[in-house]
Amino acid sequence: MTPLSPQPASEFDAYAAAHLLWRAGFGGTWEQATELADLGIDGAVERLVDFAPTTELAAPDCASLPEESAKEFEARVADLPDEESRQKARHARNEQARLQIAEMKFWWLDRMMSTSPRVGGVPPLEEKLTLFWHSHFATGYQDKIELTFPLWRQNQTFRSLALARFPDQLRALIRDPAMLVWLDNASSDRHRPNENFARELMELFSTGVGPYSEKDVKESARALTGFSVNRDDWTFHFRDKAHDPEEKIFFGQSGAFSGDDVVRIICEQPATAHFMARKLLDYFVCTQPDPEMITPVAEAYRASGYDLKALLRELFRSRLFYSDRVRNAVVKTSVSLAIGALKSMRVPLPANDLTLDSLRLMGQDLFFPPDVNGWPGGADWINSNTLLVRYNFANFLMYGVSPDEFKVFERKMIDRGTSRREFLKEQRKESLVTWSPRAHLEKSGEIRRMVTSKDIADYYLREFLQRKPSRDLRDAIVQLAETDGSGGRRSMSVSDPNFDDRARGLVHLIMSSPDYQLT
Repeated sequence: MTPLSPQPASEFDAYAAAHLLWRAGFGGTWEQATELADLGIDGAVERLVDFAPTTELAAPDCASLPEESAKEFEARVADLPDEESRQKARHARNEQARLQIAEMKFWWLDRMMSTSPRVGGVPPLEEKLTLFWHSHFATGYQDKIELTFPLWRQNQTFRSLALARFPDQLRALIRDPAMLVWLDNASSDRHRPNENFARELMELFSTGVGPYSEKDVKESARALTGFSVNRDDWTFHFRDKAHDPEEKIFFGQSGAFSGDDVVRIICEQPATAHFMARKLLDYFVCTQPDPEMITPVAEAYRASGYDLKALLRELFRSRLFYSDRVRNAVVKTSVSLAIGALKSMRVPLPANDLTLDSLRLMGQDLFFPPDVNGWPGGADWINSNTLLVRYNFANFLMYGVSPDEFKVFERKMIDRGTSRREFLKEQRKESLVTWSPRAHLEKSGEIRRMVTSKDIADYYLREFLQRKPSRDLRDAIVQLAETDGSGGRRSMSVSDPNFDDRARGLVHLIMSSPDYQLT
């Protein structure tokens, strides 16, 4: 049996559908998981994989170009009467840019929030892949770009080519203005080829370390000369006079190569299919896949002409994807953790800087990758600092407490007359997420099924964990549901006047569990 052997249709249930929805998107509601399960494994996979690319998407206002180019701005600033005026002008421009990039982060997060596997929804896989390519072809706002427009254009390129064949993606990449500036190719010419982009094009983006030589780096750098950017409107500009038209030797082939030839030859290398298969498996299937898993996937990917849609269709239907080894074995990215929690709560994105602060503190600041390697992923999402913020993010959602300011309630540190509820209330921010668990139960009709505290505990485990919990976690949630705020034994009931607070306590414990960090 190969890793891509198909999963029996009879074993595809709502829990399997929820697993698929987390990996191919950002999670969703339990109702959406059951609807996918009703389609059967073939129908569910097709619903997620077979979508029309979003090629025409209106740019948000925050992605617009400044009214004056950098050159025009500097000319205007130079004419100002004194240094104080010049500093004020630069500060105002920088502050406007800071606000724009924050708004663009919210715009993208809100689009992720709007994803749905239902007909007519924003395709979950399209945004999940856009995030994958954003990390794989990592480009940052800081230092060299500091404008939203080129990053918006790049983001939309990743979206429109989310499922494109890999050679098409690379051909778009070598013409992407943000990337050309980020990796210094925009100023490269025949007399001064810049090897930075040429090296990363292979080492980080396609073949990985090993298959190429230093000679290949130098020759591909020559082939990419002239691939530049018009800084006035941030469009791709090929500078013919800057291009080196002479013969090059690249991976043993010779010719008067340009950038497209470099892409073609890179994609002919078996190492490219192997490198990309490993990256895709690491993102969608399991962390650090072994060679026995990578090799057949790489062969299938290369044989298909790098058809990503065909590959993901096969992966999402495979026994491997639904195996015990793969399920509940990948650490959620910070973005997936946040978006998935909000989807389960059925509340909109909290449009507050605390949301962005949370993601930054959890290690995933959109449009600010740590370096050209992108986010390392896997177990690197979890360390002593980010794990604490993940726990405190649950406090933010449940109680409106800022993730970087949350203080544990400690009786001896607080005035004797202060209750835990009063303590938390004092810390709540105006950004408190409006969520009424009881109102949702009434609206959905689930309230009739909540007879015992165990029913309530199992309901919230199903809604938020969306897989069968470990015995320890279920015991802890049931115990909390059977314990009142003062530590006495009092079974939870939907008729409790403080039901919403007690439900938030259950969900907070679920979100703070090790189980919830995994998908």
